[in-house]
Amino acid sequence: MTTYYVDDGGSQTAPYDTYAKAETTLAALIAAVGGFTADDEIHAGHDHAENTAGTVELAFASGVGSQPVRIISSNTTSDEYQAGASIQASGAGNDLNLSTGASDWYGLTFVVADNFGFLTAGSVHRFHECTFTIADRPIVVGVVGITLEYHNCAIVSTDAGGPSFNFAADGICILIRGGSITMGNANSAEPILEFGAGDDNNTVLIEDCDLSGCTSDMSLVSFGASNNNRVTYRRCKLPSAYTLPVVTREGNSIKVESCSGGTSTEAFLGIGGVDGGNGMWRDNRGDIRTSTTRARKNGARDWPPGAPEGNNYSWEVTTSANVSYFAPLELPPIAFWTQPGAQKVIIYTADDVDWDDDELWMVVEHPSTDTPAEPNHVVLQNTKPEPLATPEVVERDFDSIWAGAGTGTDGSTGQQHLKSSIFNPIEAGPVIARLYCAKPGATFYVDLKPFVER
Repeated sequence: MTTYYVDDGGSQTAPYDTYAKAETTLAALIAAVGGFTADDEIHAGHDHAENTAGTVELAFASGVGSQPVRIISSNTTSDEYQAGASIQASGAGNDLNLSTGASDWYGLTFVVADNFGFLTAGSVHRFHECTFTIADRPIVVGVVGITLEYHNCAIVSTDAGGPSFNFAADGICILIRGGSITMGNANSAEPILEFGAGDDNNTVLIEDCDLSGCTSDMSLVSFGASNNNRVTYRRCKLPSAYTLPVVTREGNSIKVESCSGGTSTEAFLGIGGVDGGNGMWRDNRGDIRTSTTRARKNGARDWPPGAPEGNNYSWEVTTSANVSYFAPLELPPIAFWTQPGAQKVIIYTADDVDWDDDELWMVVEHPSTDTPAEPNHVVLQNTKPEPLATPEVVERDFDSIWAGAGTGTDGSTGQQHLKSSIFNPIEAGPVIARLYCAKPGATFYVDLKPFVER
């Protein structure tokens, strides 16, 4: 591993191994070195500020995903980590682009007159405690297979007429964890994430991030004519009155898990909750959101911090016209830890009408019942009937009390429960229950608290 130095007060003397001998710009150092070995480091002075009146392209040809070239902002006296070094591409229409190899950035500030782009297929770039002030889009990806990670970064887009993150390729993975995203776009029709035709098979996870500085009414994502893109917002503080798109194409999905609606960073524990507002999960087969007004007494509770008990809540599930017996809406898993012994799993549901078992069914995964138990061996049960079997009404639930319109009549029509067969795990382990719905245009409620009958 070799350490190189960049500082606007350096003497530009090879081998650039101290701040006194440092190259004055990162682009000049890359050109002078001619190639980096994996795990090389570049230290940029904490007060370093380079400004190029033009497009800047930085290439780290020798870095690989597991051994990137590291660019670290450090104190020019102690050489210890200190954020503050900055790189600027100024002048109208000028970009800052990263190409080839892999790079890890620590504590740098990027100021760009137009876009921040990524140009080489398969490259990997990670940013830690960095700041981005971009006049257009902070992420523009036009090649396949890019992996990007942002950890505790502040991302600001001052563009007045476009999305923050623009995709123009396939197979891109982006993780944004912590930090904040701010969009100055006054046009709420523009989304935070935008996919166009042919931008397929991309995955974006944004978690523990503050997006409340984005424009009110802004859409979290636009899928356009793309396919198989998966977007998740998890434990985020979202823009006020944000919107979710209607998902029409196969494979696209958006999940909003345990987020708040721009008023508080506190959120429901468990799978999700969005201040009782927009859905936490949406794809072309349906929408799943939390409801505190329609819930089962003594069922699942949200348990907010500081409260001895939370509010009763349930999943409110609405299916689209695209579901069928062979293409059902799959609900998120309901999981818990169980002990050995004979038992059944029961999941409670409510609606205004009764369901048949070919419209709503459950798959349960439980620990091995073999003697002796086989390591990591699980067993699947399925309440789904065979394709040509005569459907039967799901067993009614005469014990539960549900609150709210649309949850049926107490102990009668519309309140049902799904039961697994008896199983007898030899060892303790996780039980995972998944519900599937094949009834188009339906709305029903699911209690997230499973009951174990022994």
